[in-house]
Amino acid sequence: MILEIVTSFLFGFILVSLLDFLLFIGLKINYFNTYNIGEYFNVIFVDNQNVWLIVALSFLFGYLMLYSKLSKFFDTFYIILLILFASTLYEPIGKRVGEEIFREKNKIFEVSGTKFRGDLLYEGRSYYYIKRDEIKSAIRLSKEDVKIVK
Repeated sequence: MILEIVTSFLFGFILVSLLDFLLFIGLKINYFNTYNIGEYFNVIFVDNQNVWLIVALSFLFGYLMLYSKLSKFFDTFYIILLILFASTLYEPIGKRVGEEIFREKNKIFEVSGTKFRGDLLYEGRSYYYIKRDEIKSAIRLSKEDVKIVK
């Protein structure tokens, strides 16, 4: 029983990590690099993880694929998920997924009493990355200097 639990978790963790890694590589290449968001991949990856979800999915995937009577079905389901997550490596899909996850449109920012409107592309540990229509790439502003009004 204990061996099944440990094996399920470890096998599931490998499967979930592969999906997670594919997703974030696609986002890094096709969203963060497109907008010149200069955060290190490791910081982006670690800051945007839900550990409890990964643990739960690791147990679930591992058990369903190793010990379930419907393991063939779940194998097929995982292959489909793998293809979907790998599709973020394709630029239009990766960029769109990144926008859905991180972009907050039409925010009002204030810097030294001057207000302006833009899209919040990403909120890092120390910086906001903001996109304005008239500027091609992201503007990086320190969180200490910027106030989000709305």
